Amino acid sequence: MLTAFAVAHLAPTTWLAGTPTTSAPEPATGSLIRRGYLAAAVGGAITAVLYGLATGTAVEFDYRPYLKWTLGSALPLAVCATVIAATAPRIPAAQLPDWLARTRPAILPAAIATGGIYLMRAALTLTPPVDLTGMPSLVGSAGAALLGIATALTASRSRTIRTITAPGLAIGYAIVFTSNTSSALIVGYLVALT
Repeated sequence: MLTAFAVAHLAPTTWLAGTPTTSAPEPATGSLIRRGYLAAAVGGAITAVLYGLATGTAVEFDYRPYLKWTLGSALPLAVCATVIAATAPRIPAAQLPDWLARTRPAILPAAIATGGIYLMRAALTLTPPVDLTGMPSLVGSAGAALLGIATALTASRSRTIRTITAPGLAIGYAIVFTSNTSSALIVGYLVALT
């Protein structure tokens, strides 16, 4: 959920930047993109911190585990947005539409990964939907498979590479999913996202 929320900070900035008009000078266009992506990076990270602290406070436990998960989801996206912000003013105005299309955030893969991580965590903690189905290993493996698909979709934009790697990663992630490997699978996705 938090990964999708952090991606949502980046998507409007990318889409609203749109095709530059001839009336907008190149430095102004690059400056707008820089400000938008820096605001998205800072806003997403601050939101993740506040959400982690609020969750820990609401359940009256130590906030550190919640903060670890919220920041683990938002920081890779904040790093990506910062890199985009740093390079945006160097791009010629004529190339901005193609450049923006390539930097559009991977929203669908992030949503798939969010669902996969949710199912994996539910399988490990025996929370819904696992407590309703009574099949934690099947639900956890399904979540790991979703995370594998999201990793493949995030790592490349080539349709051929995605078609080849998505089934392999889905099967591999589902096979190796355990309570000991779930964190490694999530870190693998975050590396691909970064």
